[in-house]
Amino acid sequence: VFKENNAAIQRQIDAPINIIIGNPPYSVGQTSANDNNANLKYPTLDKRIEETFARNSSATNKNSLYDSYLRAFRWSIDRIGTHGVMAFVSNGGWIDGNTADGVRLSLDDELSDIYVYNLRGNARTAGDVRRQEAGNVFRDGGRTTIAIIIAVKREIPDDVCIHYRDIGDYLSADEKLAIVDRSTFDNIDWQIIDPNIYGDWLNQRDEDFETWPVLGDKNSDDIPAIFKNFSAGLKTARDSWCYGSTPSAVTSQMQTLITTYDAARGEFRDWIQSARITKPRETDVNAFLAKRPEYADLSKISWNRSLKQQLAGNKIISFDASRIMKSLYRPFHVQFAYFHQPVNDMVYQLPHLFPTPTNSNFGFYIVNPGSAKPFSVLATDKLFDLSMWGSNAGQFFPRWTWEPIEAPEDELDFGMAASEGSEPGTEGEVLDGYRRVDNITDEILGIYREALGSEVTKDDIFYFVYGQLHDPGYREKYAADLKKMLPHIETPTSRARFDQLAAAGRELMDLHVNYEDVEPWPVTVEVKASADENDRETWRVQKMKWAKKKAPETGKNVNDVTTLVYNKSVTVRDIPAETDEYMLGSRSALAWIIDRYKVKKDKASGIINDPNDWADEVGNPRYIVDLIAKVTRVAVETVRIVQGIREVGEDK
Repeated sequence: VFKENNAAIQRQIDAPINIIIGNPPYSVGQTSANDNNANLKYPTLDKRIEETFARNSSATNKNSLYDSYLRAFRWSIDRIGTHGVMAFVSNGGWIDGNTADGVRLSLDDELSDIYVYNLRGNARTAGDVRRQEAGNVFRDGGRTTIAIIIAVKREIPDDVCIHYRDIGDYLSADEKLAIVDRSTFDNIDWQIIDPNIYGDWLNQRDEDFETWPVLGDKNSDDIPAIFKNFSAGLKTARDSWCYGSTPSAVTSQMQTLITTYDAARGEFRDWIQSARITKPRETDVNAFLAKRPEYADLSKISWNRSLKQQLAGNKIISFDASRIMKSLYRPFHVQFAYFHQPVNDMVYQLPHLFPTPTNSNFGFYIVNPGSAKPFSVLATDKLFDLSMWGSNAGQFFPRWTWEPIEAPEDELDFGMAASEGSEPGTEGEVLDGYRRVDNITDEILGIYREALGSEVTKDDIFYFVYGQLHDPGYREKYAADLKKMLPHIETPTSRARFDQLAAAGRELMDLHVNYEDVEPWPVTVEVKASADENDRETWRVQKMKWAKKKAPETGKNVNDVTTLVYNKSVTVRDIPAETDEYMLGSRSALAWIIDRYKVKKDKASGIINDPNDWADEVGNPRYIVDLIAKVTRVAVETVRIVQGIREVGEDK
């Protein structure tokens, strides 16, 4: 029917193309189950990505390699045939991203000359890192790193030459565009990159780092692991419903959601029977919700794929008040979470770490490898959120795990001896049908005892690791490695250094876990004369902010991190400047308090999360202002301890 069109398409396929120029879209697919934004399928092209980019990648999750702009890369390299040039203005995440190691290895293998001009502008960062990235050359909302790549493919392959240029820090979009406008191949001072065998172009890893014991490894027995088990945080896929400032708020939210689900379940069962659907699937749920919009009301329920699958399977969900647990939602920001598999998207290994509210545990959460956030670590004894660091996930390494007990409690031996190397009275404890299990491996205990002496305990190793991960020298020297993999720690040979780091780690962990119990720093809480200090309203927050001051070198207004505007009646002054040095991800400790302790309304559901409600719950109107003083103490003491770690390390 369309002979002329078919002929034109064939001519296009047969025509030689030697130059491809473009600005491909950046999209890796839909962001939620309610989006209608799934990427189109390209079987031939995606097979080529599977054979090259994906096969060469060391990542476990390779979905991002099918991003539209990487599809454009793959198509272009193949389409120009034996020789040609491709030139793109593109997302620059491939330059140093962990998953994109396969992309870089493939480019290295298939191309002859590569020129990369990194224009920066990554807005998915914060703090000084965000200021360094500065302007995005796509002013209309661009949030990713932008890069220009010009690549040459020759008919006779030769060793690739990679030319790289970083445009620089703290430049506005206009300044960057002006630099690009003046740039030519000849006047750019190109850096020649010699990639390593792992596909690292920038920030190349230390070859010794990955040979040392790793914090945890679930897939390999080649490298000793320090911890037996570890886990990502709680992923609810409906935070505004599953989290709240008080247990009563969470109860109300979850009862509304579950009641709506249960009503939908009854109606859906009748609907599929009338439609004679014997094996309902998620697509059937979507069709049902389209016909019955009252069950898709975002003020009554939040659907995602897992909840739809449960509806399709006619699964009964009941509210269980015992599943409401304290959770560290963000650094120094405790919320109550509804921790229950049926309404949580992913719980990972958390049921083995915090099976019930009475099974205590503690450990530390680190920023995931590959994150745009600076490497950070924070200890807690509470359940924790997947995105505790903000937009990025992490991994939690607990001191203990809990295993379910099969035998009746009256047959259990409650007098079990502590495992070798652990403090007495801990390993083997039985509580609520679970037995406590030491999470430090026996293998690592043997390695450390051989190196340092038989009196080393598993607790010593645990606190040593926490101290080592705070060591500025360690973080600076292995910054590139910490971006690419879980931390590896060289087995210490100096008992004095081991003891010093273990002591520092123990002190840091006590500060970070028990931050609400520390002595408040003597900040000055200034209350306006017109306000009544005994009035609950005086201490209520809406949204806090730093005071402003003039930067002497630029004259611009910048944050005065010694003064916090609490509300229109209260100002907190005399915060030590060094408090701002204690960074957790891309924010300081107090910046997290400012970011999280505010009244927030979820647009979709209308749910209001009010931190003042917790102050009412505990009967302390000053709870939040007292918390500021306590976190100030934690920050100052952490900076002091970390500086001590640095000084002793430099002496060694």
